[in-house]
Amino acid sequence: MTATTDPLSVIVNTARGAKHLASLTFPFDPVPASRPKVSRWGVYYGKTYKTWKEAAEKHLPAGDLDLSPTDPVLVVIIAVCKRAKTSKGAFPKGDVDNLAKGPMDVVTKATGYWADDKQVMWLLSGKRWAQPDEEPRTEVHLYKL
Repeated sequence: MTATTDPLSVIVNTARGAKHLASLTFPFDPVPASRPKVSRWGVYYGKTYKTWKEAAEKHLPAGDLDLSPTDPVLVVIIAVCKRAKTSKGAFPKGDVDNLAKGPMDVVTKATGYWADDKQVMWLLSGKRWAQPDEEPRTEVHLYKL
């Protein structure tokens, strides 16, 4: 694999030219998005995810980013999860794509950030355990490409 075809090199080189726009923090334990349940009365999500999303929407201030609907965006999402006392796992439960879905939906719904999440050209998502003296949270970092 050459440097130009190595995926990590492509991401790093793209990020080097990016302009940092904002860093957002949702100061509560990350929750993976649940699968939607469809009935004849509508679409429903699990209670835990719905509660997290409502709290995140209330916590997120209106943005004032200078983005047009055609500006490409790079998003980095880091889920810092509280370790359960009985957990011996090497990493938190929940798929990283499901942990990223909630923050992406909340930022898309809010005003002053991007017009639509189709502007997101790169999404880097990760998860880790919180350190003993660290609070759980979800960090969202936005960059203009």
